[in-house]
Amino acid sequence: MANSFAYEPQSTIHPKETILEYLSDRQWNQRELARRSGLSTKTVSELCSGKTSITAPTALALELVFDRPAHLWLNLQRQYEETNARVRQQENARDWNDWAQKFPLTAMKKYDFLEQDANRPSAETLLRFFGVASPANWEAVWESTQVAYRQTRMFETTDYAISAWVRAVEVAAEKITTRAFDAGTVKESLPELRRLTRIRGHKALERARELCARAGVAFVLVPALPKTGISGCTRWVSKDRAIVALTLRYKTDDQVWFTFFHELGHVLLHRKQHSLIVDNANEDLHDQVVDPMIQKVEDEANQFAADTLINPSALTEFIRTGHFDQPAIMAFAEAADIGPGILIGRLQREGVLAHYQGRTLKQEFHWERREEGPEDG
Repeated sequence: MANSFAYEPQSTIHPKETILEYLSDRQWNQRELARRSGLSTKTVSELCSGKTSITAPTALALELVFDRPAHLWLNLQRQYEETNARVRQQENARDWNDWAQKFPLTAMKKYDFLEQDANRPSAETLLRFFGVASPANWEAVWESTQVAYRQTRMFETTDYAISAWVRAVEVAAEKITTRAFDAGTVKESLPELRRLTRIRGHKALERARELCARAGVAFVLVPALPKTGISGCTRWVSKDRAIVALTLRYKTDDQVWFTFFHELGHVLLHRKQHSLIVDNANEDLHDQVVDPMIQKVEDEANQFAADTLINPSALTEFIRTGHFDQPAIMAFAEAADIGPGILIGRLQREGVLAHYQGRTLKQEFHWERREEGPEDG
């Protein structure tokens, strides 16, 4: 966090004032300074009028003439230029407040995406968060991001909120150390990752993070922001490192784990097609895709998640039996090595069960204000 009490001067003297002061003390004129320093009369005139800056060679000359170290003269120039530039930046920041107000600032501060510094304008705080110098640079960076965005029509979304969440994902992922990406390791981890659906609470997600890191995937949980409608995303930051992020937007285990394996599907299947895929889905995961270009990619990721979680042949045979009481659900879940909530969610999605049936067999994940993140409900 930035120091709220750091002193940032709003003005400073021009280096020419110090030069003129030394000339006055010695009762020299500019021509005398030129003779003593070897600087041209034009250069001395421009130094004394503030039309030129003190360079390293000039500072060395002034060091010998006035017996004051070169770094003093260079620091005077640096401080003057930095202070003036900062003042101009702050003036620009005031003009950028309209841009800043388009972001969900309250939620971003609530989730500690932004520094809690009341002395720093919102625009400057946002620029630091995004790592850009101006709103124009933010727009250029965001537009250059190759985004494939699955968006349902039921949500009002904005690029401002979406870009803020994606940036928060990047920041969170930077804290996770991963090995170089290896698709084979991801595939080898799938059985254990599926088995984690049987474990209640955040420990299962922590273990998933460890397994993903071994395969070159940084798995993070980042709270959703208003006007994003995001359930998760997949991002390639380099050829050796991918990011998978979830919002826990739908808190039940069937939704959370389906989204997790959906994102892993993107990692394994669509690495060369899209560097960033931002997903959202409605309550029953039947998507109303706005961008038809992403339809095939989404269908493939959905199929991967469904088939990885539950063997399709085994599911077909189970549905054929027509027995969906709790003992039958528990027996199938144990044989398939998945949590019963995963099976309940799939049967609801297939229309075999109503949305209210079997809900007691699902577990829920909830955000808590601590580093570990979600906890079981």
